[in-house]
Amino acid sequence: MSRDNGPAMDSPAAGSPGFSFIIVSYNTLALTRAAVLSINRHAGKFPHEIILVDNHSPDGSAAVLQKEFPNLNVLALADNRGFAAANNAGARVARNEWLVLLNSDAELLADTLPVLDDLLRRHPKIDVFGGQLLNADGSLQTSANFPSRPAPDPNEPDGLRPVSRIIGAFMVIRRATWHKLDGMDEGFFFYGEEFDFCHRAAQAGACLRWTPRVRVLHHGGGSSKSIHLRAAVEFYESQHYYWRKTEPEKSYDAKIRKNRHRLFLRVVWYFALSVPTLFLLPAFTGRLRKYFHLYKWYSQGCPKGWGLRPVAR
Repeated sequence: MSRDNGPAMDSPAAGSPGFSFIIVSYNTLALTRAAVLSINRHAGKFPHEIILVDNHSPDGSAAVLQKEFPNLNVLALADNRGFAAANNAGARVARNEWLVLLNSDAELLADTLPVLDDLLRRHPKIDVFGGQLLNADGSLQTSANFPSRPAPDPNEPDGLRPVSRIIGAFMVIRRATWHKLDGMDEGFFFYGEEFDFCHRAAQAGACLRWTPRVRVLHHGGGSSKSIHLRAAVEFYESQHYYWRKTEPEKSYDAKIRKNRHRLFLRVVWYFALSVPTLFLLPAFTGRLRKYFHLYKWYSQGCPKGWGLRPVAR
């Protein structure tokens, strides 16, 4: 049980599910501290554990946070294994009915767990669940992908909607479903793993739902802000990996060519926009730099080592 740093609360209703929070951290000490504090502050009334999986952070996050929060179950990995592998490591030691994947740059709000607990108990068919991600100013972030926009289903109140993908910053998964699918595909390193997991879950007959009633603060980009170009390459590498898994070879090759062509056009476009401003407007020059970097990577045959994942020596 985690300590409660907030005001005293009544005991949860009988039958409340247990939650295993899994936070993957890489060089995000301050953000991860805030994430753990939000759980301690707002989840004390509910059976839960906090599993911190540190991807060999050079900033010493694992040791610092273990000292600050004795309630943490810290898994300090010997190398940076990526988001999917780290979540799999956390899930292997989780003990509760529900896994809650919480980004290191995300925080629970006061009503997150009470609403989540209530919904999961009243909708026992749900296997994978997501909520509304919020920016720091309270504005909405994209939190899920919806296959369609049907009329509200009278059999599913509470704003619940079917989804095809839930953004991994806050993703709640029945532990039995996770193990049935063997967790996340570790071929993904930093992007795309939640899309692939949701796709496989839906194919296996799992019930995926989302509602705006469950809200979580998400600062965004915490572990990749300082490595922007490498993160951009990693996004495309994950896209390629997903295509290789799901597309025929000819379709895969066609998509690669289409991406390369799109990047070339974007380079031309942002170069044309940057010339009249003498390359002094960051909104244009930043995108020009990004798309030129990506086009150069494509032109060299998408070599390994340009993205985020370590290259074996």
